Parts: sequence; structure tokens; C-alpha cells
Amino acid sequence: MIIMAKKQIYTFGNTTIRNIARIPKGLQVLANSKFNGNINTDEDELGFAKALDSNDVTNMTKEDPSSGRKWRSAFDKLGFITPATIGRPKLRKGELDPLIMKVKKKYPDIPLSGRASEITPQGQIMAHAQNIYEMQDTVLRALLAVQIESYNVKDQFFKPFIFTLQVLQALKNRGVKDGLNRSELLIVFSTSDHSKVGYIVDKIIEYRKGRAKAHGKRGKGKYDRKYLSQFSNAVGVKYDTAKTYGDPNFKYMLSTGLFSRQGSRLIFNQDKLSIIGQILKTEPSFIDDKVDYYYQLWTGYPLPTDNREVLIQEIQRLAKKTGTTLSQSQLSSDRISKLEQLRIRLEEKQSNFEEGIFAEKQCSDENVHNIISYFRVINGEVRKGSEYKNAQDDMPTFLEWTTWRAFLAIDGLKNKPEEARGFQVDQDFFPVGNAPGGRPDITLEFEDYVLVVEVTLTSTSRQEAAEAEPVRRHVAQIQAQYPDKPVYGLFLAQTIDNNTAEMFRAGLWYNQDTPQFVNIVPMTITQFIHIMEEFQKNHFTNSELERLIEKCLIPRNATVPLWKKEIENLVNKYKLA
Repeated sequence: MIIMAKKQIYTFGNTTIRNIARIPKGLQVLANSKFNGNINTDEDELGFAKALDSNDVTNMTKEDPSSGRKWRSAFDKLGFITPATIGRPKLRKGELDPLIMKVKKKYPDIPLSGRASEITPQGQIMAHAQNIYEMQDTVLRALLAVQIESYNVKDQFFKPFIFTLQVLQALKNRGVKDGLNRSELLIVFSTSDHSKVGYIVDKIIEYRKGRAKAHGKRGKGKYDRKYLSQFSNAVGVKYDTAKTYGDPNFKYMLSTGLFSRQGSRLIFNQDKLSIIGQILKTEPSFIDDKVDYYYQLWTGYPLPTDNREVLIQEIQRLAKKTGTTLSQSQLSSDRISKLEQLRIRLEEKQSNFEEGIFAEKQCSDENVHNIISYFRVINGEVRKGSEYKNAQDDMPTFLEWTTWRAFLAIDGLKNKPEEARGFQVDQDFFPVGNAPGGRPDITLEFEDYVLVVEVTLTSTSRQEAAEAEPVRRHVAQIQAQYPDKPVYGLFLAQTIDNNTAEMFRAGLWYNQDTPQFVNIVPMTITQFIHIMEEFQKNHFTNSELERLIEKCLIPRNATVPLWKKEIENLVNKYKLA
């Protein structure tokens, strides 16, 4: 018998871990630490939190075990680690969790020890995801698997992710094509009854009609609070608290690859309509036995593309879209894994083609305005709007992405857009995590020179410690790759620490005993915003930008404060167009 659950607004993960791209590295940290299968005390949670911080997954401002607790909880909910179903005193004594042992008894092939907080097979796959498609596949399996006890209907389960798919499909069937925003997700997640799809759709349409009649930002804000409070109150959650749940749910669902962004709305990804249709044919499908449920959650819930025929149909669709000719031998393989690799290669080919189109569009007035808006958000000048909502939880990543877009707008690239960036992007070309260590954030090859761009939101002495060495090293490495072209570095930050600037002013990098001069200009985000505002008035070329960089390098023989002041004067006075 299923006991009716306590009313709640379900969240995938939690409001602390909103960016799925951080999860693989977090799992890697756990896997390589003593805390894998051993987070049984506040001290363990604090130790795990410190491990996440020291590996640049998080940024701790004070010693607090709650960070480790929240990361453990998110991993648990997604099936990436095993849960604890007995008390901590027993776990501390070394007792194995009875639920995990029941799963092991029924499924002896599962590689788990029986300890709580141990990385599962799905967690291992997520930790070693090599690209956005593998990440999306793993997150989709997790969200498809998640079922909770209904708090509306006795003895019934509920699948939050499937319910959202059902609501979006029902909206589409009613002729409503503009998806769902974060506020409307509050309405969607206020029930745990699959029979309420029609009711929820009616309420969303009613909400939109009422909001359209409200005047001005203040009026719409009052309407939102009045209308949406009935749904938060129905599940015993305050409106302001409930509002915060919309963002992680929005981002987790977006991370499955089944959705695209349309402004601030979540819509079906048109390339995934066939897969969505296949899912909705068989879902919601519940697993009544707890042992079977956890086995499926920990080892990977089935996807439509696990079926060979469906997978081949998807491969053929991608091949047609990318103009790829497939041989019969490529499609005749009986190994699903081999066909999956082919699908991912075609996904990447399609994405690269579409990224080229995306790059060409960045110089439009609308996109340049949007780029400047993102810079203002990241620089702390703006704290509202869709740009702020998108970037607020991962400003460093969005700084890399916005800077990349700025140089796509300036154009003249000889290397491909996907080669220029060091970070991954999703199906809508939004950023997915920072550029990994060991390579520049952005590398731009132009006709006459190469520009290495490094960005950061760190400041003071921490900036010098974190950035001065890798920035110089990256520029030196790129110089070695382009011996026939001048190579420059551009370092962007909100503020430039004098000690950081001094390392760039000296411009030395030693390859063992051999000194190598590197040309790096430190510049504030405010200064770069001014450059983009000049570009907005009258588009300049990358050659004119090179001349500005060279002018900024001339006075570096002065002291750092004077050099920084000269850069400020040059940027403010120099007209690039």
C-alpha cells in the first residue's frame, strides 16, 4: 500500500544545484574522495563540501556542512548515489543499508557495496560524460524514472517530469504554442495527479488571459502574486518560496534535450518531437516494487532510443537533416552502443552546422543589444529581466559565453565557432559549464593575428593566484601553435588586481630555462562594454580591435597603476569605427 505523501512542490535536485553541468565534476570529486559511500556525519558533509570547494565545483564563503548536504541530496534524488534508509548512528557503525542490500540480492550484477551515498552506475556514467549529448541522455533517464507518492490520490504514484510533458502536449493540442515559463511551472507542480492535466491547462490559459489585462510591471506583479498564491497555498508553501522552485525545474528539464528555450519559456525541441511522442505513448508507467524501482533508477531508465528500430529512425532523420549518406553496414549493426555513437556523431554534425548559422546572426542589432545586456547583468549593473534569470546562478559561465558571442559578432574568424570556445553549449547554444582547466576560455584565429581571451569574476589577491599563471601559460601555448602570427591575450574581469596586472605587464613565461614574451592586456568588463557600445553604433573589424590592443600594450613599461589608467583612457577615447 502507498501512503499519501505530504503536500509539496516537487523539485528536481534543489535550489542550490541548479546547473546540471556542475554535476559531473561534483561526482568526480566524490568518486576520488574518501566520502564515496561515507557521508554519515555533519563532519563528513563538511569534508565533502570542502572537497567540492577545493576542486572549484563550488565557492565556499564559510565552513558550512549544508553545501555538502545539498549536493548529496541532489545526487540521491537523481539516482546518482545510493540513499540512506536507516539512521546515521547505524551507518556510522558500518551497517549496510537494507534497501541497497535487497536490490543487490535481486540484481547481483549491480556494482554496489551496500553503503549509503555511494556512486551508482548511472552516477558513474554522468561523472564520465564526454559531451552534452551523453549528459542529456543521463539526465533524461533520471527524470523519466523519478516517481513520487501522490499527495492528491491515495495509493497512487506520480511522475513530475512526465506530467509536465503531458501538460505541454495538451497546451499544444489546444493551439497554445508558447510553452511554459517559470511562473507557470508553479501551477504545473502544484498537483500530483495525472488526471489533472486538463484542469492545469485551463488554469494556465486563465492565468495568461488575466495577466494580459494587468497594466504595467507593478500591476502584473500584483496579479502574479494574487493568482499564483492559490497554487502555492494549496500545497502549504509560501508564494515567494514556491517561486524559487520554478528555476531549477526549468533548468533540469531543459538539460534533458527534449526542450528548447523560447525567450524565458520552455518549449518542445522540434527535433525531439518523435522521441517525445514515443515517451508519451507508454508513460506514465509506474514501478510498484521499491527494489525494482531503485534498480531502474540507479542503472538507467529505458529510453525510446534503446529500441533499435526507433534508434535507426532517429539516425536516418539526422542523416537526412545533415546531408549525410549512410552505408547499409552502418545501419545493420546489432550493437545499440555502436548505433548510439553514430547518433551522437550526427547530433554533433547537425549542431555544428546550426552553430555556424548562430554565429552569423550575432552581429544583428538585436543580438548585439542582447550581448551588452548580458554583460551589464554579469557586471552587477542589472538584476532583473530574462538575461538575469538565465545567468544569475552561473555568472562565470555566462561571462565566457557572452564574451564568445561578442567576438562572433565582430566576426572575421578563421577557426570555427565551436573551435573558438572552450566550453560546451546546449541545443540552443546556451552555455553548459565553464571551459575546463588546461585550455583557454576562448581562442580566436583571425586573418592577421590570434586572440586568446580569458575571463574571470574573481578579484583581489585571489585573482592573481587563480589567473596569472594559467592565462600566461595558455597564451604561450597558443603562440607555439601559431609561430607565423602575432598572438595576443585579453584578460577580462570586473576589477583588475594590481598583482595580476603586474604579471601581464612583465609579460614573461618560462619554458624551462627559455623566456618567452607574452602580450596580454587586462581590461575591465565595464571597458569592454564600452567597446561593444562602439560596435553597436558602427560595426568595426577585428583589425581595428587589434590596433586598440597594440595601443594598450605600448604603455606597459610604466607602473601598473599608470598602465591601467592608460588602458582606461585609450578605451574611453579611442573610436573604433
